[in-house]
Amino acid sequence: MPTHLVISKGTELLRVPLVSLMYVSAEGNYSVVVTRDSHRTLMSMQLGQIETLISEQLGSSGSIFIRAGRGLIINTDYINYIDISQQVLVLSDCEGSRHELTASREVLIKLKEYVESTVKK
Repeated sequence: MPTHLVISKGTELLRVPLVSLMYVSAEGNYSVVVTRDSHRTLMSMQLGQIETLISEQLGSSGSIFIRAGRGLIINTDYINYIDISQQVLVLSDCEGSRHELTASREVLIKLKEYVESTVKK
């Protein structure tokens, strides 16, 4: 099972431990990779390209990463709080790393349903 995601393009290479990768957000034709320690790395790849890398490199291990709308890929292990009415998504490791993001109502509804479906009843 892979333990890292390697993002490489041109002269850039970023190797990120999967347990540290919280989310990737789109910034124009670039992507910002954000880790648990709040480090942000701007990569010259579009979000769709990174989504493809996740699928190719991680296979079924990559299922913890979900495309949340046009501008976001999140690590579902870090979903801490969802407020659909306020359009707020909080990713947190509950040990000091906390990222408050904005997402559409539709995306948040799907994420809430996803999290609820993973809870054993």
